[in-house]
Amino acid sequence: LLAGDAEGSLVKLYGQVENQQKRVGNFNMLLAVGAFLPGDGNVEAAMGLAEYASGKRKAPVETYFIESRSTAFLQAAPDGKQLCENIHFLGGFGVREIHGLRVAFLSGHYDAAIYGSGPRDGAAGPAFVGSAYTPQAIEALIKLASQPGSPAVDILLTAEWPSKIGERLDELDRPRHPDGLQVDWAKLTVEPIAELCAALEPRYHVFGTSDIAYQRPPFQTATRGHVCRCIALGKVGSKGKGRLWIHGLSLSPASTMPSAILKQRPENTTPCPFLQAAASGDLGCDASGASKRSASEMDAEPEVVPNQVFLGRLPEKMEERRLEAALKHIGKIERLHLARDEEAEGRPCKGYGWVTFSTPEEAQAACELSELLECGGRKITIALSRPRAGSQKKKREIQIVIEPHSECWFCLINPKVEKHMIVAVTKEVYVACARGPISSEHVLILPVKHAPCYAACTPELQEALSAQVTAIRKMHAEAGMDCLVWERWIPLGASAANHMQLQVLPVERNRTGGAREALESVAKRQLDGATFRRVKSHREVVDHLNDDAGTPYIYFELPIEKSREVERFVYAGLGGPRIPLNVGREVACRLLGRDD
Repeated sequence: LLAGDAEGSLVKLYGQVENQQKRVGNFNMLLAVGAFLPGDGNVEAAMGLAEYASGKRKAPVETYFIESRSTAFLQAAPDGKQLCENIHFLGGFGVREIHGLRVAFLSGHYDAAIYGSGPRDGAAGPAFVGSAYTPQAIEALIKLASQPGSPAVDILLTAEWPSKIGERLDELDRPRHPDGLQVDWAKLTVEPIAELCAALEPRYHVFGTSDIAYQRPPFQTATRGHVCRCIALGKVGSKGKGRLWIHGLSLSPASTMPSAILKQRPENTTPCPFLQAAASGDLGCDASGASKRSASEMDAEPEVVPNQVFLGRLPEKMEERRLEAALKHIGKIERLHLARDEEAEGRPCKGYGWVTFSTPEEAQAACELSELLECGGRKITIALSRPRAGSQKKKREIQIVIEPHSECWFCLINPKVEKHMIVAVTKEVYVACARGPISSEHVLILPVKHAPCYAACTPELQEALSAQVTAIRKMHAEAGMDCLVWERWIPLGASAANHMQLQVLPVERNRTGGAREALESVAKRQLDGATFRRVKSHREVVDHLNDDAGTPYIYFELPIEKSREVERFVYAGLGGPRIPLNVGREVACRLLGRDD
């Protein structure tokens, strides 16, 4: 669990923790950010804290906190201390392994006058002045967390927001005040925290202080290659969705995850907001510093090759293997070609080349490294590749803007896709007849763009998929039928098979009452020992995947007898029985009485 500023309100905090644990089971630990201890004059909060310190009450979960305000704690216990049973102060700054997770933390707060006057670049000086951190604390933490061979930081805890967090985002994804008020983000966010996050590249950065809840879309880290998620939490006891102050995570340590799984990127991944390459829109420049061009000028240019990048300023002695080693963490390299002078001795590189990745997202991530990679004293430029002017473009049979896997069985760009089975197509989603259908009305709902599973889709794509389910359900309801819906996600070795499918099957209403029994019967036979958890919506599936995109799952929407409502269940294969490929089909056949 993650919690925002408690400010001594431990009775409220732990009351909510107990409610959460009754609902979903016990948590391993609670990490609290911001101000954990009561402020001066808050007698009620101080009395509540005293009940835990005296042993009268006991924290229901192992708790680790940072502290942004208390000078006494920071000066008396810079290396941390146990406040009482189950409640631990982490200390001023450091890196600790807690339940297998690598947690970096920084207590204290930012004071511009103190931070600006402190010595830098490794010079001696205190880490804190009062409760304000200094450059020494930031530099020491970066050095501590970046030891050679050390695994990625799983979670970074700070009190304050990093600056630039709203950059490189669509307007709708940027943070907002929960009451619609104007916020001075320049004052709310802190530059040293942005520098810290950029240097440590944590998988999660959690912070508080502002009493605003916000989750930024994940962004691509420049060096390690995984994504970072930023989570802001409100103050304990605050009301409203925009001030949520507790958040649950199911997280596997980076040290135990295969590199390919760790570096998978959700479809809504953005560029890193902390890279200095981003330029102000007021300067009439794009992110690379080039002058903005008119729409007509841009339309006249060749379209980019979405999964290919062009590299410039390469040294003559550049070797393919060195370039591949520098870029392989981005994703799967399909082809690497350096332009060489074939007539010159030694076939020197002409200074440029191309790299083709397996997906457009990987190519975009590579572009974020432009001028960050150096070789032979040169900063290498990386940009999406454009074919030469005048080159012929192949006409697609279906004119839909997509970024697919061209070999995927279900991406519409694949010339082998069975288009005669397509029922309807929208910009984001299409509906097709099922191959080997259980009944003639059995259909699949699939994204046009390549996405492995519903949990990996953007909220907008999830909404489009769910809208199709609703429409098909409504159509069959008018004919007096209900629908069984399921999704099975099992990562397969061939990316061509990893295209999500929602299966929708109409069911006669006189059979609806057997839906739960059909699921339980098949689960007992094929998934003995598995626990299906009830969820309120398809979107909640991601909360059960242990933050691991490679976690297989099976999801069902079961019709309820004599009702237009449905009940939803998910089983995630985290150490439990393996999910058979045909389990969804087995449930459907059982419900329809077609076991044979």
